[in-house]
Amino acid sequence: MRALILSILMVSFTAVLLKAEDDGLPAGKEKETFLKMCSNCHAMARVTKARFSKKFWSSVVDDMVSRGAEGTEEEAELVINYLSRHFGKPVNVNTATAKEIQEGLSLKAAESELLVKHRTDNGAFKVFEDLLKIPGLNAKLLDEQKKNIQF
Repeated sequence: MRALILSILMVSFTAVLLKAEDDGLPAGKEKETFLKMCSNCHAMARVTKARFSKKFWSSVVDDMVSRGAEGTEEEAELVINYLSRHFGKPVNVNTATAKEIQEGLSLKAAESELLVKHRTDNGAFKVFEDLLKIPGLNAKLLDEQKKNIQF
């Protein structure tokens, strides 16, 4: 009987561990920091269903820190980057205005206007690499926001 109870406990414990490892969150160096700072108070499904701009995620994280979420400024920045990269607001770069591109992809106003001007002068973008050919755009930031760019 003890062996049966011990076996059931071991199976249950293993299931809990496997569920924790398969949380459905995208991998990334910031994931652990995100889990540390946010999972004590929030169900992950609530976060993963949301789609917001980097600016909005920044205000959410700042608000959560003011309410007691624990982490350094560097950790908060990692969380903001993680959220905006994986749960950012999708932006169609072929139809969005410069303001929508600026807010949605966290580009500077001048960069967003460059993107729209290039689109107007040369036609719609077909693939992500088309954006990287525009002089004056922040390629690193575009790469971070790649999952949020639609065509």
